[in-house]
Amino acid sequence: MGPSSGGLSRVETRGDSGTANLAEMSGRYSFSLPEPRQRDGWFRIGSVDVTTTAFVVGLGVASMLLYALDPATAFKGAFVSELVRHGDLWRLVTWPLTNPPDSLWAIVGLVVFWFLGHLIEDELGRKPMAVLLAAMAVVPTVLVTLLNVANETGNGRWSTYSFSVSFFSLALLTIYGIEHPNAKFFFGIPAWVIAAAFLFIEVLRDVGDRAWAQLILVLLVVAVGCIGVRQRGMLDQLTFIPRAKRLAGPAPSPYGEIGSARPNRSKRSRRRKGPSGAGSVVSGPWGQPGGPTPLEQAELDVLLDKISATGIDSLSAQEKDRLNALSKRMRGS
Repeated sequence: MGPSSGGLSRVETRGDSGTANLAEMSGRYSFSLPEPRQRDGWFRIGSVDVTTTAFVVGLGVASMLLYALDPATAFKGAFVSELVRHGDLWRLVTWPLTNPPDSLWAIVGLVVFWFLGHLIEDELGRKPMAVLLAAMAVVPTVLVTLLNVANETGNGRWSTYSFSVSFFSLALLTIYGIEHPNAKFFFGIPAWVIAAAFLFIEVLRDVGDRAWAQLILVLLVVAVGCIGVRQRGMLDQLTFIPRAKRLAGPAPSPYGEIGSARPNRSKRSRRRKGPSGAGSVVSGPWGQPGGPTPLEQAELDVLLDKISATGIDSLSAQEKDRLNALSKRMRGS
């Protein structure tokens, strides 16, 4: 029993040591998933910020469920130029939201739109993004309807028939490829190459099918998208597109508006009554008028770090505008 007991003791000692090593390795290599990124959403559902992009994707998923219940009802949202001329005006707006589950590409299309849409919306903001998508839906379809252009086949002509967010995704891919041409996508291919390839394939397919109305529609969607984001400070490369000052909004900031972190002050001094009833001025950490807030200082540091790392040309138009605004505030402090 003695030797056996000693042997068992040695085995237990090695087991305790192994357990300790495993615990140490577990602590060393442990990881946790990051928290969902907070975005400028219209509202929240659980931990998800419902942005404009997320709202469109949600409606696209809902259209898939509607298709399973009643395909005919689901396709009442598709754009058909002939039916629009007969009074179905809602089709001018609803066609990108009609995404029938006809193949796996329907899901892929919504995922691509989610990814690209949020990249653009992070630079524009939720309200300008909503206006942009509405313009991309309505303006091209109205023009195609008014022009009364149709597609041609070997047997005659047929009116435009379009649905899904695929044209939107192509437009957003084009915008992102122009704004960030050197961003790497699949297999390290630059974004502008991916965008040019997809747009070129779409044009060749429509020309080959003699789908002239479809070709005009997709080109108009891309054009309206580029013109729209140009008004909001993006696509500085496209200098031939004029900017309307009335459409240009303030440069968005991830830290909020200037002075948003500073407590409000009334024109009169805030007073409270003491024990004797006499008025006394309430002391507090009031912000200095004209001075930068801590959030603004942090934002300026981020912009300066980016300039130091990649140069001032790496700043977007919004970031440059924001840098100028913060610099003026610093000089006025």
